Amino acid sequence: MTSQAKAFLYAALTILAWSTVSTAFKVALETLSPMQLIYVSMATAALFLLGVMAVGKRLSEFRALTPGNWKSGVLLGFMLYLYYTVLFVAYDYLPAQIAQPINNTWALMLALLASWLMKQKLSARELFWMVFAYSGVLVISLGAGGELGPLHPLGMACIIISTLLYALYWIVNTKSRIPALPGLVICFAVSFLLAALTLLIRGEALLLPLRPLLGGVYVGLFELAIPFLLWGMALRLTSSVARISTLPFLVPFLALFWISIVIHEPIAWTTLLGLSIIISGTFMQQRIAARRSAATK
Repeated sequence: MTSQAKAFLYAALTILAWSTVSTAFKVALETLSPMQLIYVSMATAALFLLGVMAVGKRLSEFRALTPGNWKSGVLLGFMLYLYYTVLFVAYDYLPAQIAQPINNTWALMLALLASWLMKQKLSARELFWMVFAYSGVLVISLGAGGELGPLHPLGMACIIISTLLYALYWIVNTKSRIPALPGLVICFAVSFLLAALTLLIRGEALLLPLRPLLGGVYVGLFELAIPFLLWGMALRLTSSVARISTLPFLVPFLALFWISIVIHEPIAWTTLLGLSIIISGTFMQQRIAARRSAATK
């Protein structure tokens, strides 16, 4: 198998893993509270990546971290804790087919925040496609009322706030210089500790039965840990990042398949229409931004 074929394989496995997590969120939240799901999934991800580092004899990388690296890891862990707290509350109150597409607009929020915080100007064409993409959110939100019933206001507020928090996380992550693997272990470990502290304060259980525990373990592996490793290998092996960079756009559509098959949500036609608008608008905005960035180099 050629390196490019391996890159496509790893990328495809990443997309497959990501496509299942919206369904996994809903299934796990049937037996776990949002905070318990964070607690279990973050512990799973941290331990898994720590094991990967141990097998690869890379634990010494922690000793090479600077105080600034540790501060960045702690800050990112706190931000990830906030993001998943809001995200899982949204999934607890909303149908997965509503929460998942709207959460997918975090890439647009990232572009908006970068234009403001990092002085990265947006062209008129980019702004047009961003407005076009966000119109898909309106299509999904307004259209769902007829087929899925009224949408919970707290759930809608949380899923929109989640896009802001995740975009801020990636801006801070981009500016930090902490190495990837040890940085993620610290980040996940901090999120786990914050979740554990929150559970203790609330009086919720820390020791969980096996069946609920498995849902959190799945989220930790297939939302957080394994996709990171697979996508990283795909990027290293591909002859051109552009050849695999558009593959993540398949995730929301595959996610609807799992949502329909596993948790039996009837997929509203407005969800498909709105998602298509969001994805096409996001794709065009990122394509224009990439061309402009290449032209300035």
